Amino acid sequence: MSDRTAVVGAGIAGLSTALLLSRAGLRTEVHERDPAAPDHPAEAAAHTRAGAPQSRHPHIFLGLFRRQLREHLPDVHDDLLRHGAEEVPLQSPGAGPDQVMIAARRGLVEWALSRALDRDGVPRRHGVTVRDLEVADGAVCGLRTDDAVHPARLVVDACGSRSQLARRYTTTVADVECGKVYNSRFYQLAEGVPRPPTRYGSVTVVDGLGFGAALFSHDNGSFSVDVGRLPEDGDLGDLRDTRAFERVLALFPDFRPWLRPGAGTPVSEVVPMAGLRNVLRALSPDAPRGYVPLGDALCVTDPTFGRGASLALAQAVILSQALAGAEDLPRAALRATRDTEAWLRPWFDDVVAQDTARTTLWRAAVADEPLEAVLAQLPPNPFMLLDAAPHDPELADAAGRYVSMLDTTLDTPDLRQRVARLVPVLMTAAPAAAPPPSRSEVLKALAGD
Repeated sequence: MSDRTAVVGAGIAGLSTALLLSRAGLRTEVHERDPAAPDHPAEAAAHTRAGAPQSRHPHIFLGLFRRQLREHLPDVHDDLLRHGAEEVPLQSPGAGPDQVMIAARRGLVEWALSRALDRDGVPRRHGVTVRDLEVADGAVCGLRTDDAVHPARLVVDACGSRSQLARRYTTTVADVECGKVYNSRFYQLAEGVPRPPTRYGSVTVVDGLGFGAALFSHDNGSFSVDVGRLPEDGDLGDLRDTRAFERVLALFPDFRPWLRPGAGTPVSEVVPMAGLRNVLRALSPDAPRGYVPLGDALCVTDPTFGRGASLALAQAVILSQALAGAEDLPRAALRATRDTEAWLRPWFDDVVAQDTARTTLWRAAVADEPLEAVLAQLPPNPFMLLDAAPHDPELADAAGRYVSMLDTTLDTPDLRQRVARLVPVLMTAAPAAAPPPSRSEVLKALAGD
């Protein structure tokens, strides 16, 4: 039997897994349906892939991602910084050393991972369509593609949320609508224009009533903005229109330094993303030994929270540590998958709770219903707590760790009590940030009034 490990998918999950497994001593190769990205970092950073529609949208790399990268793939971390990625602290009074985001586009991160694989001599096969696993006696023995069967003892499925292998060899544990459609656009700062400030690490988040917006700082002067709405809110449907989108962005004071004349220039169209769902899977009881689902093939969470890359890299670390030196690779891989499933569950549940709360609030706001009772039931808003640092530094620190994925939850009875005591103080305090536009202002901007 072959001792090779085949990794299917060349996104962040697949590339980081292949790199970590190779460095753990496993003979590894990568199979990817899409063509290879350009070799030049500037071109690769702007590259999008047909097989990864999310590559046309903003990505954020949180404190957990940066910590894992520095600990386990320090050469990739250094390469990113040498080629224009920036480290941006997420400020809070007692912020620890890991409370730092990496400002970069997804394409640059994939380029740095691919470059490390090439340095290590790990084969990458592009333009390959995977059809199924080759199985003998209940165990993986190869990977079947359009043109060949590639011998392999392990197959890591990093094909993403639409993986055909995951449909065959995993079961759906939970599948919950995110309750959000968003439209995003990328921009480039003019040469010589310094990067304007962002409020929360590399991102500025603005929560409106019935909508939300965020601006993301990336590498080499690039940035992006997205605006989200309820899926059923047709009144905001024109956000996909370029001119209407720009009129709405002009309503946000925090975005103006980036979008003022002579600063940021659009470099993409407005791209919508709909049909978003939180999906948690588990290995099927009859899956062949040696099949390992990972990344979005195992767990998809609302991209609003920017956790996908951090979850993917952490899963790759769990798997590589379990397989390093293991004599029975399929058994060790199964144990790692079970450990990963348990580790993912609280992160998944937290996103579902946050999505449910936001959807309830937005629907009440759109319907012009009283919000007091709804607001009282919401989980703590981490960005509100970061802004409230002068009034409760410990709450701000808890929010910073949570946003950075260094702590799993912000919604505990103790924190809720402290937040309840803090709210009356904030009601009378000067606002920490410019208020968002009202829904009526957004509707007027969309209409061109």
